[in-house]
Amino acid sequence: MGTHRTQFRPLHRAILWGSAAVILAGTGAVGAATAAPSPHRWFTPVATHGSFLPTSGPQRTVIIGADHHVYAPPTGTPPYPDPAFLQQVPGGKCVAENRYETGYVDKNRYGSSCKRINFAFGPINVRPGMNDAMIRPTVIEQPRYDGYIVRFKPDLVRATDGSTPRTEQLHLHHATWLNLGNSYGDGPFFAAGEEKTIADFPTGYGMHVGAQDAWGLLYMVHDAEANPDNVWITYSIDFVDKAAGDKLGIAPVKPLWLDVQRQPIYKGAPNTGANPVFNVQRGFGHMDPMTHTRVCKWPDENCSNFDVYGNSTPQQGRNEQRLNASIAGADYKVTKDMAGTLIGLGGHLHPGGIRDEVSLVRHGVQKPIFYSDSVNWNHQNPKRAGAPPTSWDFSMTVTGAPLGWKVKVKPGDTIRLNAVYDAQLSSWYENMGIVVGYIAPKDPHGAPGLDVFDKHTRIVDGYPDTALLPKGPFVFNYRPKVCHPSLTGKTKVLCLRGQVTHGARPESTGTVPPCTKESCPPLTKKVGPMVTDIYAAGFTYGQADLGVVDASGVPQVKRGTTVRFWNLDEGMNVWHTFTACQLPCDGPTGINYPLANGGNGNPHDPMNFESMELGYGLMFDPTKSQVGGSSDYNGQWMQSGVSWSFKPTRDGVYSFYCRVHPGMRGVFKVVG
Repeated sequence: MGTHRTQFRPLHRAILWGSAAVILAGTGAVGAATAAPSPHRWFTPVATHGSFLPTSGPQRTVIIGADHHVYAPPTGTPPYPDPAFLQQVPGGKCVAENRYETGYVDKNRYGSSCKRINFAFGPINVRPGMNDAMIRPTVIEQPRYDGYIVRFKPDLVRATDGSTPRTEQLHLHHATWLNLGNSYGDGPFFAAGEEKTIADFPTGYGMHVGAQDAWGLLYMVHDAEANPDNVWITYSIDFVDKAAGDKLGIAPVKPLWLDVQRQPIYKGAPNTGANPVFNVQRGFGHMDPMTHTRVCKWPDENCSNFDVYGNSTPQQGRNEQRLNASIAGADYKVTKDMAGTLIGLGGHLHPGGIRDEVSLVRHGVQKPIFYSDSVNWNHQNPKRAGAPPTSWDFSMTVTGAPLGWKVKVKPGDTIRLNAVYDAQLSSWYENMGIVVGYIAPKDPHGAPGLDVFDKHTRIVDGYPDTALLPKGPFVFNYRPKVCHPSLTGKTKVLCLRGQVTHGARPESTGTVPPCTKESCPPLTKKVGPMVTDIYAAGFTYGQADLGVVDASGVPQVKRGTTVRFWNLDEGMNVWHTFTACQLPCDGPTGINYPLANGGNGNPHDPMNFESMELGYGLMFDPTKSQVGGSSDYNGQWMQSGVSWSFKPTRDGVYSFYCRVHPGMRGVFKVVG
């Protein structure tokens, strides 16, 4: 039976990917080239019925005007914007919003030629416990004129009042903006995680967009609580129309998308381009010479006993030595149309991330060109850095021409990416390592980019002396030294570090202090019944839940005997995990607590257990297999959507939690 069903597994996935391809190929221009109505009727206010944004109805894009009114987009393409562009599009001034932006670009560049347009997509009706991702892009609005985007800022807001949800309650796990016609790049051109990095293009550069382009959006909204909500994804764009941009001398740039999981790392590795995540487990990797702590660099190193599907694959359970292979990183080959000058780079990581490392490889020689650091904000003083990398309370660094950083890339060059994650404090599951850059095919501004392979170019591990950074260490008492960049002169200097684009986000400051006897009281010593199955139901762990064990006792399991963990909330399309955490694991839920820090720190300790997500997703595939998995299509494959098993090997009391809903905590006792 298993063999018979396996034959249909490729067809099952082919139908899924074929459907996505039809959506991509069949999407036309957003606006038809029809005669526009008179200017004062182009934008019709959207009835919000007293709320900030509509809370129900079909998903669509709206425009939030400078007057805070919500407008429906035009039904046709407006005429060419000269000379009344500023009156035709509801928007605001293109100004820097924080001191870090002001240090990177002019406070009010391009003057009245620039318009800030605020788009919002929704409503997204968030289910209790929602944690699933889209893999089929939905069509969204973009500027309706030929011109240049010079700034992009993402966010997530509640429909009822426009407030930003607290990260520990509900957040934008990730979002990517795509050009469905691939007219600028073959990947996303903007992306956002919960750190919400602002993409400021260096003055004099912009990404050219056309009136007839079609944009798509992929997103994942995560509700960590058992409460529903209504939210909108917002994206603020600073836009200069083409005529004005050309007059100002704005040079067009192309987006560059780097992702450590964009393609299979090695033969035998799963193709997870639509679900680009990987695991890093505690105890793997090496001692980092920069932070003097244990880290793991993916995909250069084997960082886990299993991948996000629970399988052993190259670099997730099998290292390079066993493969007799060399996996130096995730590589992007520069094509002729993407050659030119890199004028900016910025990275994205998840909690636990230390830095993205970008290198340039030519004729087998590798040179580092940028480290995008995670700057973790101090929990007691959010204007300073210095916290451990255990939460979303961080900002990523970017670099570019304003910091004296430009790098030439040639056809045939390889741009290599690795993501470095903590492997000392905790295990980190379903991580990302992404860098977005912008390449100017022709660079008319200032000094030319550096050839990092030239003997007269020095590469210095430090941040530019003009960079604006908070006081304090980035992470683990580590702060790079100051570097003095130089794009000219006999000896040129490239600085590897950059600066943040914003300070601590207020919604991500919900941290809790380390455990004390008062905040994390000891667990009861009362012994409960012997069990072979533990259930997640109603956002609790049943008789193993910390909320009931004081009364019923800690349930016991037999050492060496299979224990099965079940997700009975799947009937509500809710996903759960069973993730080991350090005893007692009963402190207050915060953005930085609990952690997946179970086990004894040995990388192969079986008591550092992890079920990965249990549930069903697209086309009723188990979450472990829905995008990129390769398990046989059989009875066990179906059951893996609701259950997971392991055999405890060591006596003792073990606590666990749900990574999707961290307020869920459980405990069991292993006896011989």
